[in-house]
Amino acid sequence: MLSPVVWSLIFCLPAWRLDEPVRAVRWPVYVQRMRGLNLLAVPAWWSLCNVLFATRPLVGPISGLPGSFALILPLTFGIVAGRLVTSWIGRKFDSRHWMTTDLFGFALWRSLSSTVPLLMFAAGVDAIDDLSVAGIFWIVSAAILALFARTRLRAAEGFKPRPVKSGALFKQSFAMAQRMGIPLKGIFVVPAGRGRLMNAFSLPGYIGMTDICVHRIKGAQREFFIGHELAHNRLRHGWKKVRIIAGIYLIAAALSFVLPHLSLVWQILLRFGQILIPLMVSNTVARRFEFAADRAAVELTDEPEAAIRALGALYFYSGVPTRRGNFQELFLTRPSLEKRIDAIARVGNVSVEKLVKIRQQFDHEAARLAESI
Repeated sequence: MLSPVVWSLIFCLPAWRLDEPVRAVRWPVYVQRMRGLNLLAVPAWWSLCNVLFATRPLVGPISGLPGSFALILPLTFGIVAGRLVTSWIGRKFDSRHWMTTDLFGFALWRSLSSTVPLLMFAAGVDAIDDLSVAGIFWIVSAAILALFARTRLRAAEGFKPRPVKSGALFKQSFAMAQRMGIPLKGIFVVPAGRGRLMNAFSLPGYIGMTDICVHRIKGAQREFFIGHELAHNRLRHGWKKVRIIAGIYLIAAALSFVLPHLSLVWQILLRFGQILIPLMVSNTVARRFEFAADRAAVELTDEPEAAIRALGALYFYSGVPTRRGNFQELFLTRPSLEKRIDAIARVGNVSVEKLVKIRQQFDHEAARLAESI
């Protein structure tokens, strides 16, 4: 239960002692590792609870709780506390002026949008294993909570879209949508607020950008972002991802009927698989969709160098690590910048010499962006 707090301190305290330039580079890597450990804590805690339930009644402060709540509540408190520690220390490393109430909201809503639904899914699998209809309730509730909490997290970060009816972004977006044969309904701009958000997004029939992205990304680079989001719309990536995620979690839940016939070791391994494999599959699908949208945008704009530079600015400004290991990437929804650059270079026939030159310029651009934040 306390392990999320412990490893938050293990990563945060060394980062605190690093010099400022090194810390700015290492901190996002530490945060990603802590998120991975939080995910691994779910199947580990689930397996431990099942062993305890099977061998002896639970003792202590959670002994009076039903099994499902005893599974969900203790680790939830630990995850929220660990994220609060990480957010509070991370505030000291950048220029975001979050208040303590903001940090608590982020820790709470991040947990309710990711870790807690996984624990509820685990409770549902246990109920299905006991042939209880409560299992359906837990799994459906997990999906509803994840969607609701994600919306609340965006709102806490200052994600408040407002429609635009004119301007360069409006004209570029509708012109490109017409070229792609997409019935675009509207354009949104999201004020960055204190969150310093820089991103673009799409919903069925709509696309949008944060105001920082609109102000900093111009010309062919902005067209790449617009084409990328329009491609998500045309290829219906949002609906496809929802169906794939629902299907993979239903399959994982159905595996609960196998659990009683396995030895304890295999039960533990299966529980890890029921939590981690759906995540890895859905993240792999999300990354493939990003590559597909990149490819469609480059084919539409025929400006592969502008696409590479636009992505570089996005990753550097957002503080996202540009390189990741293959195993680490399994738990992320976005490919590394290096892989996206290589894919765009292949689609756009960018020469090796030009690609090396662009990569060399990225260091200078990253420093310039850091100074302007």
